[in-house]
Amino acid sequence: MRKFLKIAVPILTGFFIAMILMGVVIYFGYTQAYASNVETLTVKMVGLPIYELTKTSTEYTGTTLGTNMGIICGIFILLSFCVSGIISKVRKSHK
Repeated sequence: MRKFLKIAVPILTGFFIAMILMGVVIYFGYTQAYASNVETLTVKMVGLPIYELTKTSTEYTGTTLGTNMGIICGIFILLSFCVSGIISKVRKSHK
């Protein structure tokens, strides 16, 4: 069970952090699009386009770029595993 948790917790943590940050970035993308009144806007995170906003009459519609969103999630999951490993080593060294 401990081994399962050592794998599951970093995966879920990295995924949720990535989702929250992408949601915030997309929100600010919408606010930027409405403020600048552009026809299209590409929302980027870590240099990768994750969301495409297109103006239809007075509103913007969004299209996800799923592959890049998956890459972002993978990056955050990997970072979460690194942080988990560092925490584990620090705990072992203080015993």
